[in-house]
Amino acid sequence: MKLPFHFLGNSAVADAQRIRELKALTLFKQLTARELRELEELLHERSYQKDEVIFDEGDAGLGLFIVVNGRVKVCSSHAALQHLAPEFGPGDFFGELSLFDEAPRTARAVATEPTQILALFRREFFSLMEQDRGIGVKILFELSRTVCRRSRMLVMHEPHLPTV
Repeated sequence: MKLPFHFLGNSAVADAQRIRELKALTLFKQLTARELRELEELLHERSYQKDEVIFDEGDAGLGLFIVVNGRVKVCSSHAALQHLAPEFGPGDFFGELSLFDEAPRTARAVATEPTQILALFRREFFSLMEQDRGIGVKILFELSRTVCRRSRMLVMHEPHLPTV
């Protein structure tokens, strides 16, 4: 899945394409076209080269990241997290706990190939929650489902994150 957000113009066709691309992301699948347009203004696009660090263990957590295209490997020095060694691809998101607290990152995230990411930072997320609770609730529900699934995996010592 390739989402070339920055190459699309402001035409109605480009707008419709961006909305379809955002809707295809698991985190935003419950949002309407209007809600996606509102959310889109808050997302930050980032590009990383192969082996480039997205964030490092101990960095301040500012928000979550959604892989648009490419792959990201996450590794940690924490024994409880070492066996997971998750890899994220298009449509997956990671770093979501930093939306809820300012604790340092517990892992390092590195692009394993050229990767495009959308970032949703805590500040914009809380602003969104104030402006339109409905959008926030839909995103929070998807975040909660993923956090629950990942927590179960950690407790059950499963080696890989199953796809959603």
